[in-house]
Amino acid sequence: MSEGKAVEQSVVTDVKCPLCKKGFMAATQGRYGLYYTCNADATPKCRFNLSAKPTGKICSYKRGATPDATCGALMVEGTKTIPERCSDKACPNRNPHKL
Repeated sequence: MSEGKAVEQSVVTDVKCPLCKKGFMAATQGRYGLYYTCNADATPKCRFNLSAKPTGKICSYKRGATPDATCGALMVEGTKTIPERCSDKACPNRNPHKL
């Protein structure tokens, strides 16, 4: 048996894609490791992807001038010290230890 890289089937999660709202997030093995992308079977033109596993929750960090304005991006798994963080790089909740 060869010890080369094995091509695995993408594992589809139950988290809906926040961009197209039709497909689901699926784990895919890429050049630089595992990442999560919208499954191409549902929407071939959707290019949304994440580098961390999505949890399915939505970020509720207050952003904007109105009191009901929130971030609304997907939350992803974090590290040992930050269990969950926002997937939007501009959101302050991406690094909650700095808040």
